[in-house]
Amino acid sequence: MDSQARVGSIDAIEAFRATLIRFAERSRRALDDVTGEVKRTRGWLESEQRQKWEGEYRRRARALEQAEQELFSARLSSLRQDKSVQQLAVKKARRALVEAEEKLAVLKRWRQAYDARVEALAKQLESLQETLSRQVPHGVVFLGNAVRHLQDYAGVSAAPRPAPSTATEERSEP
Repeated sequence: MDSQARVGSIDAIEAFRATLIRFAERSRRALDDVTGEVKRTRGWLESEQRQKWEGEYRRRARALEQAEQELFSARLSSLRQDKSVQQLAVKKARRALVEAEEKLAVLKRWRQAYDARVEALAKQLESLQETLSRQVPHGVVFLGNAVRHLQDYAGVSAAPRPAPSTATEERSEP
């Protein structure tokens, strides 16, 4: 059995360590972006869209009420015989109100589906974020220590040899 370890390339371990650090940084940034988008989308659904369509519903309900009042006034008035304009206005206002009701119902389904589908995925992202913030740094430290120990070992094992250039060649081998 050989009493010395053959270290082919300490530089490859160091390069892997550097790549791991860049990967962790980029991954953290990407996960932060995704987490931000998830929160913004939830806010958009829960606040902006809900407020928009609730306001639209109220506005359309007032428009329907006004159209019905105008139709009622036209029926009471003996001067106007043709009430078709007012009747069309009432129908149009009812359709608009129904559309707002449908939009609110769709929005409610979207919020429920969003919570059901996205929350499960967001939990997985949290797990990945935890891995990136806790385990990857330990791996980086481990690789740094391994490089240092291997460099120390290569320096010690190179001392007894007659030619000092051999240790340099072993370190630079691919």
